[in-house]
Amino acid sequence: MPKSVTLIKLGGSTITDKSIPNAVRHETLRRLLSEIQRAYQENPGYLVIGHGSGSFAHVPATRYRTAEGFVGPQSRLGMAITQDSAAQLNRIVVKEMLKLDLPAVSLYASNSLVTKKGQAESYFVDVFKEYLRNDLIPVISGDVIVDSEQGCCIWSADTILPFFALEFKKHNWHVNKLIHVTRTPGVYRDINNPDAGIFEHITPDNATEVQAAMGEVKGFDVTGGMWTKISESLELAKAGVDSVILSGEKPGALYDALTGKAEGTTISA
Repeated sequence: MPKSVTLIKLGGSTITDKSIPNAVRHETLRRLLSEIQRAYQENPGYLVIGHGSGSFAHVPATRYRTAEGFVGPQSRLGMAITQDSAAQLNRIVVKEMLKLDLPAVSLYASNSLVTKKGQAESYFVDVFKEYLRNDLIPVISGDVIVDSEQGCCIWSADTILPFFALEFKKHNWHVNKLIHVTRTPGVYRDINNPDAGIFEHITPDNATEVQAAMGEVKGFDVTGGMWTKISESLELAKAGVDSVILSGEKPGALYDALTGKAEGTTISA
């Protein structure tokens, strides 16, 4: 396969206002997608875009306790509402990409994946692979997955992207890297004192120190926040795929990362 796969996760707190239900940060979203378009035009490759659910799906997920599965009489309705909320934001992202002539297509993990107690039990990856082979850009969101044991579970985009990246690796595809676009310049050394700077490099050797530096998630979030990104990225690093966490608030940072310039916190083995 001549081209490599680059995965980009647009954080829910970056493209939405997580303190207000269903509030999109349109200007930021459009700027980030423009940076992706610019890099894509200069160096075409296989792109996968993922995004968090931000102030969309996290709100009903919290109300209906969707992450816990079917725990009450309203759980099935809650699953459906949460899944629909995530899809609404996904379509907004896709429409903005189409305005930039980027061939974006929605791809929902819930249509190709079944879990058991939150862990992958069966999955169908062929549609994903064919989208890429045909130079389409799959756009994935955090999703509610049907679960054979507990009814349903939530997989964030921070989990879905590394999962499929590893599947690509198993099929001998070259995976370039995973870029997490957040509202911070990287992983803070002290969440209460941003002036202390960021961890420039995270490996298994300093993971305990990093976890101790984690703070509380702001706004609505049922998927674990920054530490989920880091722990999933450390697992991905074992397969030889590096991840980067950078700021979506800094114009040009995403473009720079896509074109090979160092930015933010790098996570590797």
